[in-house]
Amino acid sequence: MKPKVRKEEESHLKTTILKLKKARKSATLKLDVISSENLERLKELRESGGSSYGYQTSDFDVLLEQLHQKNAALNIKGKYKSLEEIGFLLSEPYFSRIDLFDPSFKKTDKFYIGKFSFTEKKPIITDWRSKVASVYYRYRYPQKGVFYETPLGKQTRDLKIKRTFEIQDGKLVGYFDNDLQLDESTVIIEKIKTRSGGVLEDIVQTIQESQLDIIEADPRQICVVQGCVGSGKSTVAIHKLAHIFFNYPNLIHPERCLLVAKSQILAGYLSTLFPRLGIFDLTYKTVKDVAYNLMFQEGLKANYDLADTRNLSEFNPTGVKKLMKSVLLAQKEYERKINKIFKDPELGTFASFKYSYNQTPYENITDILEDITEELTVQKERFAKNPDSIQAWLYKENILALRKILRQANVLKSEIKEKTIKRVAKKTGLDINKKLNYSKVLAYLYIYSELVGLTKFRKYEYCVVDEAQDFSPLEYLFLSKVVLRGRFALFGDLNQTLQENGIENWEIIPDVIKEARVAIKFELDKNYRSTKQIIIFANKVLRNYSNKYLPKSINRVGDDPVEILFQDIDGVYKKFEEGIKGDSKKIDKSIGIICFGDTEKAEQILSKIKSLKDKVIKLESTKKITYVPRGVYLMSADDCKGLEFSKVYILGLNLKKIKILPEARKAFVAVTRAMNELFVYGVK
Repeated sequence: MKPKVRKEEESHLKTTILKLKKARKSATLKLDVISSENLERLKELRESGGSSYGYQTSDFDVLLEQLHQKNAALNIKGKYKSLEEIGFLLSEPYFSRIDLFDPSFKKTDKFYIGKFSFTEKKPIITDWRSKVASVYYRYRYPQKGVFYETPLGKQTRDLKIKRTFEIQDGKLVGYFDNDLQLDESTVIIEKIKTRSGGVLEDIVQTIQESQLDIIEADPRQICVVQGCVGSGKSTVAIHKLAHIFFNYPNLIHPERCLLVAKSQILAGYLSTLFPRLGIFDLTYKTVKDVAYNLMFQEGLKANYDLADTRNLSEFNPTGVKKLMKSVLLAQKEYERKINKIFKDPELGTFASFKYSYNQTPYENITDILEDITEELTVQKERFAKNPDSIQAWLYKENILALRKILRQANVLKSEIKEKTIKRVAKKTGLDINKKLNYSKVLAYLYIYSELVGLTKFRKYEYCVVDEAQDFSPLEYLFLSKVVLRGRFALFGDLNQTLQENGIENWEIIPDVIKEARVAIKFELDKNYRSTKQIIIFANKVLRNYSNKYLPKSINRVGDDPVEILFQDIDGVYKKFEEGIKGDSKKIDKSIGIICFGDTEKAEQILSKIKSLKDKVIKLESTKKITYVPRGVYLMSADDCKGLEFSKVYILGLNLKKIKILPEARKAFVAVTRAMNELFVYGVK
């Protein structure tokens, strides 16, 4: 580092910190004023027992609602969000600087890039999601003729400086200029060294070009990402959402977006990254949660048990195609029935209708009823004005014809809900008079949404699916009905398919999400999580069964994994107890304990170690968990998907006994949870 440059950067950082502190103080004062005004207003409303809107009430809930409406214009939520962002920036205002020279105007602009933007009269910190920031990610070293896109078109500049900072608690630790054209993996390896695991970390400083392509991909097209284990799929998914909310604020809103995960374990784990990227309103659910919400909001009274996941194989790809075909035949049936009404010589003279497959049969009929009712009113008014005119007989004929259309259309409308849904359901093996299990509920909701439509349930504007390979074709078919215009981003790895009904290839997606026929597809093949030794070990587990999508190492070196086989299971737990007792003396990282079998014995061992009290977190698929970067996590092998830990113990796994691909995948997933240290203990 050059002393002069360091001094200049330290001065700039100090000035930036002072500006941020000033902004935080100002924002805090504004919120304090708003809070005091709220208290005064509430006191005033309580004392008066009424309002300034001209009516009296003693209903305190109404008074609070008035207060909420009054404060809507004050944008309290936005002010708190801004305060949160300033809080993050005070610790690390920015992580890089790029200097761009414009040859046309002989002018150089400096951009300090951080997690969030900060502006006074001019930008002080540029948000990593801005268009110009893409230069930092796409170009490894200073060079001429770099470009970035803007709403005004492509901008071409000369990249004079690309500088990366190390800032901790508002202090400049160091900086790095990539004038030597070094590989970006060098920077990534250094960053990973400081990670403790246990929670997702943001990657705004180390986003790779392949990851940026996914993040910047147009959200109006479906995005399918095949990412090897440890390639940062989940992290990229959250960063993509943050990028969308920044660049498409009028098209996609955080509160109308959905993140779908297979279990509450993974959903909660992903949410640990939200606040660090300024995401505060995103909905994250399982498909079961979404299905339950839809049933409740639409007021559907079917008898169901979403916890019953038996016999899911009946809706394999063939079963799903049969379901879709049955629904399509019903839609065509109603197109014929509607057209038949207007082919009647007595009726066709007075009205016509064009059936639309962009709507459900129920919605088509509703449109007919609205149009005919409106025309009927017109004809009645004309007759009322001129009852004795020559044309009065024509008005009467029209009224009779229109009433006949209404009667026939109403019959069809009632028929759809009362008979057709049941008939179509029965064709696909559903009896909606009996209790429906999870898969049959999804099939029923698909039939309902295709024949009737959703009237009360608001569709999501965007949906990210994590561990996308574990979702069935039926689940995707259902999700396609609750998300607008196929706006999906699917992140998964076919080598990690553990669910019996998960998809075996991405080609199935266009069959169930029609908008996916124009999908953008990406592949990530580098593992940024584990050491080279762990990656070599993991690939050996899977290589005998599959050579596709195996992870490539970035050459981060560590200790060799330890694999020991014992005579019995007692030997496994005795060795584990020795190791975890040593770890318990200083918990400065995350430790994952993955059990092939029940977790009871491991839980007993952990409960006896006093120093681990309040540091052990048991993961269960139905429960939301509070994640910490330094803790001990206990879980079944079925529940470890998508997580990462600095050190991992795998108990009860003998890799030599693996005989089939599903077993190899399960072991592969378990061993690749480890970032730095891996211990595999099994029985001979």
